[in-house]
Amino acid sequence: MKKLFALATAAFIFSFGASAQTDRATTAPSQGMERRHGKADKQKMMKELNLTKEQKDQLKAQHQDMKAKFQALRAQDNITVKEMREKQKALKEEQKSKMESILTADQRAKMAEMRQRKMDERGENGKGHGLRKMEKQDSK
Repeated sequence: MKKLFALATAAFIFSFGASAQTDRATTAPSQGMERRHGKADKQKMMKELNLTKEQKDQLKAQHQDMKAKFQALRAQDNITVKEMREKQKALKEEQKSKMESILTADQRAKMAEMRQRKMDERGENGKGHGLRKMEKQDSK
């Protein structure tokens, strides 16, 4: 009887552990669906901005440059977490300003409008999608 119980317990633990595994190729660490949705949002935004081929090329080159800078920053192991965050924030600001310099005034205005709309969808204080649904149901 003890052997049967031990065998059943081992089978349960093994099956539970196997079902908890995720495919790392499709899910980014600690990001999951958010990262994939963010990429789709960016693609939609770029399409709505009606970019010229030259603008697309400039943005692509700028993106590659920033990607290399972020990778170089992550490779540094002699800086503190606080320094890392400060440098990442500075790189993001640099990226934003370079991107805005590539866009026309109309495109910048449209982008600001789309960003504001996205922020409104997210809700105040970064509340997630699930909380917004609950708030809408509560208000009805």
